[in-house]
Amino acid sequence: MVTTDLDKAAEEWRTQGWTVVHDLVPTAEIDEAVNELWKHFPTPADYHSGNPEALAYFENESTDSRYKPTSQGASHGMSHKGDEGSNFRLRQFLGHVLFPYDAHGLNRLQIHPRVVEFAKRAMGTDDIRLYQARIWGKYTGVTNYEQPFHQDRNHNIVPDRLEPDWWNLEGFLYLSDVEDGVGPTEVLSLGDAPPGLNPQAATGRRGSYLAYRPDVWHRGVDLTRHEGSRFLMNIAFKHAHHDWIGFDSFQQNSNRGPWSKFAASCTPEELALFGAPRPGHPYWTSELVDALEVRYQGIDARPWREALGK
Repeated sequence: MVTTDLDKAAEEWRTQGWTVVHDLVPTAEIDEAVNELWKHFPTPADYHSGNPEALAYFENESTDSRYKPTSQGASHGMSHKGDEGSNFRLRQFLGHVLFPYDAHGLNRLQIHPRVVEFAKRAMGTDDIRLYQARIWGKYTGVTNYEQPFHQDRNHNIVPDRLEPDWWNLEGFLYLSDVEDGVGPTEVLSLGDAPPGLNPQAATGRRGSYLAYRPDVWHRGVDLTRHEGSRFLMNIAFKHAHHDWIGFDSFQQNSNRGPWSKFAASCTPEELALFGAPRPGHPYWTSELVDALEVRYQGIDARPWREALGK
C-alpha cells in the first residue's frame, strides 16, 4: 500500500480505499517549507525542553470547535467503533493551524502540483476543489492521541455515496518522517471493519501523502517516542459542484495579507481549486479583471483578459 507510481497509487485508493504515495513531494521542497513551520509551532526542542512559552501553546482551546467531544466521548460527526483504552479527547486536536498560513512557502505547498495531479488521477477528473487545508503538529506528552477506529462523517451533510465519481479524497501530506512511535495513522482496507484484520500503519518519509476514501476505517495512535513529534498538512479534495461536502472555509480569510500574496502567485487553474471561476466563465467582465489585478497585486491576469474576446 506504499508506492511511488501515481497510477498504481490511484488504483489502490479506488480499490483498496487508501494508499501512501511515497515521496510525492521532493524532500528538498518539504524541508524548505518546514523551515516556516516555526512561525506557527514551537520547535520540538523548545517544547520538550520545558520552555514555558512552548508549553503554553497547548494550554488553549482547540482551534476548531467542531472537535469538542460529545457526552459519549466521540467527536461530532464521526462514526466510530470503540477500542479498549481509545477515546476522542479535545486535546488531541490542539495544534491545528488553518490555511492561509503566515508563510508563503507553506501556502504554496498546500496546492503542490504533484499532490493535485495525484488527486485528479485518483478521482478521474480535472475539475476538483480543495476543501480542507490546515497544518497539524503533535508532540509526545501533550495528550494520549489514541483514538477508536472511525470513519469521517463530518465532511458530508448527507450520507456518503460510495461509487466512482462520487468519492471525496481525504489526505495528509507528511511534513516530517512518520514512523512507528510518532503516530502513523492506522488504516483498514475496504471491506475490513473493527474488530477485524490487523490494521496497517501508514508510515512514510516526509513528502509522502496518505490518501484515503471516506468509507475507510482509520484511527490516530499515540506518540510513544521519547521527545517525539509529527507534523503534517491536511489536503482533501472533492469533485467540483459537490456542495454537500466541505470542511474549511477559505472566503473568511481571503482579505488577509497571506492570502493576497498567495492568490497573486496562482494560475487560473490553481485558483479554481478554491472555486474561483476560470477564464472564459460568464462571471468575468473587463471591469472585474481590472479589479482582480487591483486586489491581487502582481497576478498574471492575461488568461482572464484574453478569454474576454473569445
